[in-house]
Amino acid sequence: MSAQALDPGLPQGGTAQSVSHLERPQARRPRKVVVAGAGIGGLSCAYELMKRGHEVMLLEASGRAGGHVKTICDPFADGLYADVGAEQFTKPGYDLYWGYVHEFNLTPLYYPHRKDMIWFLDGKMFRDRDLMNPKVLSGLGFNQKEIQYLADHSWGDLPLLYLKPYVDRFSDEYHPFGIGLDQLDGETSSDLLRRDGASPAAIKFIGGDGSALQVVWQAAILKLRGVPLDPCDLYRLKGGNQVLTDTFAKKLGARLHLGAPVMRIERGENAVRVHYREFGREKRTEADYLVCCMSAIMLRMIPVTPPWPEEKAYAINEIAYDIKSRVVFQSRTAFWKRDDISPNWDGASPDLSELWSMAEEVPTSRAILVGTAASSATAQDSLSAFRRVYAGKSEDIEQAVIYSWANDRWSAACQTLTYPPGILRKMWPSIMASVGRVHFAGAYTDNMNWGMEAATRSAHRVAEAIDRA
Repeated sequence: MSAQALDPGLPQGGTAQSVSHLERPQARRPRKVVVAGAGIGGLSCAYELMKRGHEVMLLEASGRAGGHVKTICDPFADGLYADVGAEQFTKPGYDLYWGYVHEFNLTPLYYPHRKDMIWFLDGKMFRDRDLMNPKVLSGLGFNQKEIQYLADHSWGDLPLLYLKPYVDRFSDEYHPFGIGLDQLDGETSSDLLRRDGASPAAIKFIGGDGSALQVVWQAAILKLRGVPLDPCDLYRLKGGNQVLTDTFAKKLGARLHLGAPVMRIERGENAVRVHYREFGREKRTEADYLVCCMSAIMLRMIPVTPPWPEEKAYAINEIAYDIKSRVVFQSRTAFWKRDDISPNWDGASPDLSELWSMAEEVPTSRAILVGTAASSATAQDSLSAFRRVYAGKSEDIEQAVIYSWANDRWSAACQTLTYPPGILRKMWPSIMASVGRVHFAGAYTDNMNWGMEAATRSAHRVAEAIDRA
């Protein structure tokens, strides 16, 4: 069965269509809609439905809106802050997100997180220019074809050397099957690279054990949207990305109920009953539609009557998430500038797998570095990892703070992992398909699980489907 048949809200054609944020037609038949989960997906879905004239109730289990979009200021000095969740948006690629930035008059800041990169490969440090040097690449074990390709392309684009012939066969980003590549779902991306002549070094650094078809499909979606495989033109919001989710929450007003976890769902032919808890009291509401915008981890814990259909239940129960921590270093100065060392790192250690700077617009001599770490890492682990590999002499970090998403009861899940071989057909399009009067939104339900844009795309898809019903 096609995705279009399963979900009438699925965009037609190759890409999701941008919708004017300023010209939303009012609903012909206003509906009552309960939205469960106030991450950016739930907030934007509720906002779109509200703007179209529908009666909206947004239930959020935690005491804050925003989900995995979170900006922290405490305990930093001088007005500094750090995004410890969703970190960036791109141009192009975040079309709907940019619509909200303009609609709400927010301030985007250029964010050179992926410029002048330092890569750690086999425990050694390499700059971008090093990974264009034939001698360096040969020493790492790359073959001549790969060396010639990297002479004219960035390190992040290396997978396209082998994926491009497959990527070019896609014309519709919502339909990965039926274009003669179905067999790729039976092998890993490493298998594909090996079969097509990639060196052991290329397989080691860019391969993986997920479905080759899914990997190719994701690259094709980026191409169809006009986005590089490894985009470098990144942005963030002045004051932190939570500014947008806070703005949504303010506009939704009393429609947003915090500390209100969904306890049980009853699916009916003409309505949906949602049982929830608020201020310690069990409550129930009935609506024309329910939109589930919490992570699949949370959704699978909620009893549903009657149960989800087999395909939907499989997708909800089997999807796997990556859960990371964010570490933040506050320093007395931007010491890396004195040492002429880029703060943009990748692959230093499991305790510090990425690094970048932010909050540069805050008027202070102090500075902030933000990194990604394994969920098991402590702040001291990450600081020690930094100091082991930092090549300069001016480091003056004052404090290290870690935000462990694994300890966040309601919003622990980050991006989903690539599906193992043979699973894509079981997951897609079931993962995004509606079930009767229940719809599903959030990054994990989009065709490309790519941060805040995936959440807002899925939210628009659902809002339009309900509005047309």
